[in-house]
Amino acid sequence: MQQTKGLALEVRLSAYIDGELGEAERSELDALLARDDDARVLLDKLKAGSTFGNRAFEDFLHDPVPLALVRHIKQGGGISPKLERVTTSNLPKRSVRVLPRLVAASVGLLLTGGVAGFILGSTANFVEPTGETAASPFVNEIADYHRIYSRQKAHLVEVPASQAAHIETWLTASVGVPFKIPDLTRKGLAFEGARLLVANGKPVAQLVYRDQEDEIFAICFLRSADGAKADAFSETIQGDLGLVSWQKDNAAFVVIGPSSAAGLQDLAHTVTGVM
Repeated sequence: MQQTKGLALEVRLSAYIDGELGEAERSELDALLARDDDARVLLDKLKAGSTFGNRAFEDFLHDPVPLALVRHIKQGGGISPKLERVTTSNLPKRSVRVLPRLVAASVGLLLTGGVAGFILGSTANFVEPTGETAASPFVNEIADYHRIYSRQKAHLVEVPASQAAHIETWLTASVGVPFKIPDLTRKGLAFEGARLLVANGKPVAQLVYRDQEDEIFAICFLRSADGAKADAFSETIQGDLGLVSWQKDNAAFVVIGPSSAAGLQDLAHTVTGVM
């Protein structure tokens, strides 16, 4: 049997609900509940909140890891002790069983306290940050293409990597941007082949790569204003995709891959150095 004397009333009542108290302590709480209206209200809320609280707590434990944290880990930052995930295996048994009830009871007490309108209004207007930023129409169109083609199995590319020489001749003539296919094996990327796209009303070359985790990356470029100066790398996140765009000479470039991938800007620096 549990010994809860000296602990918070919520903890004692939770053990009371679970039938885990000795006869003397249970009798003590029976007497308290008989004379204390607030204790009875708290007991009712703990009982009513068990199902709701357990479901909410279970959902919390299974929430996906934020993309920003995934990227931080892949870049070698590791997991800070303060960000360590809470699991039922590293919580005391009593805490695991009490916490859902406390969450539910707290919500109930807040609502009965007259702040329901504030909470519901704040929730309705809350938008979780996504890391998305405004991008040019060209970049947005490239993202749309990538979402479709990266899911293709048998038709991932239009021309396979085995025809590399033809790809360089074909896309140089079609797009008007001379280039050599970058060898990115040191970056863990294998060249799969190429496609010809259309964005912003212009032909766009797309060079497709695959990493060891079967994720698809691409280098896209099109002809832009002749003699344009190289500009800074601009990174945007659109849902599950990360894109780094820049301008060099007479071409606009975009490197695209999973938004959780570390080192997209580093990859873009490598690409612009060899193309």
